[in-house]
Amino acid sequence: MKQKLEELARKAKLTKVPELCVSKNERLANVNVFQRRISVGENLLSLWRQGKFSDGDIEATLAHEVGHLMDFRRDSRSSNFRNLLIESLWFSFGVIPLILYLLFPNLTILAVSGFIAVGWGFSLPLIVRRVEVRIEFEADKNAALYLVAPQQLADALVKISSFSRHVKTLGLSGKLAFLSGTLTHPPFSERVRYLKNL
Repeated sequence: MKQKLEELARKAKLTKVPELCVSKNERLANVNVFQRRISVGENLLSLWRQGKFSDGDIEATLAHEVGHLMDFRRDSRSSNFRNLLIESLWFSFGVIPLILYLLFPNLTILAVSGFIAVGWGFSLPLIVRRVEVRIEFEADKNAALYLVAPQQLADALVKISSFSRHVKTLGLSGKLAFLSGTLTHPPFSERVRYLKNL
């Protein structure tokens, strides 16, 4: 797996090969773009050992994570970096209603602050989804155009979706993770369609 990651990093023209580590918490794979570290889940390794996930599927999974690094290496010139900055600013905007009320404590300001807070709360999932979904598509595009064949990545995504557990069988933390995942990741079918149109 390390050898495959080195090959992908070379193809991606990364200045440094990302660190590879095994995670008990991660189901499949994840990247920390700021620490340049790719975490591979024990579940993914288990599927690989059992032969349910091929070497090509592993390569495609790693390619998607390297695809994230390809975009973020451009720092402020990266569209995803700018999108994340906007998302962070929108998160911090949520404290403005509280600050308004603390500075001008009266009923009118309380009503205005409440109205702003409710609008912010409803808009937050939409902003997060818009930004995060674009980031996932960009990583798929980088992986499919520069690292592996689009069909190889599409096949790996189809396989991953077949291993997904039904939400009813998950505990509370699993359901929260699933909800977070649906907010930040497009459905597998959408990603496969996107890859077929590249």
